[in-house]
Amino acid sequence: MKRKKFEHNETINMTINDNSNFLSPYSQKGKPVISSEVADFLENCANEFHPREKLTLNISGKMLTPDEEIIYKEAIRNYYKLKLKDLLRTIKRKNTFGLIWIIIGIVTLSVMIVFTNLELSKVIIECIDIFAWVFIWEAVDTMFVQRGGTLLQIQRTENFITMNITFEKKEGI
Repeated sequence: MKRKKFEHNETINMTINDNSNFLSPYSQKGKPVISSEVADFLENCANEFHPREKLTLNISGKMLTPDEEIIYKEAIRNYYKLKLKDLLRTIKRKNTFGLIWIIIGIVTLSVMIVFTNLELSKVIIECIDIFAWVFIWEAVDTMFVQRGGTLLQIQRTENFITMNITFEKKEGI
């Protein structure tokens, strides 16, 4: 039987030998976040899977209290919610710059047409033409090419926010 793509959870197994550096020492009051080292570990492990795959995180190590487990889950989600907000701002900024650049390109092409009708120097007209197309290409690159990578990062980040997190006690750690 063929399984449908992206219908099951991929698992990240994490062992914590020392949980003193799990949480970042810097966070907003009441909103703990994980340390960048923990985030790097999770993201490196998740790179093995497609960004659309749902994730499960199994944390094993010294036994945490139920309150600490809640704080750790919240810290992971808070970290990725902040990252998601930043990625959404990036998309918005890229769209804004792309629109500005395409407007500059179109206006410059219009100026080139006017200068062509005024029979100005072909060198000047050609320079204006190149200038216009550079701005139009940058707009297309920013709005469509670069956006694809950011959309994949958004998908991955949303999966981190919604991933199932479980804790398992390991003896002798």
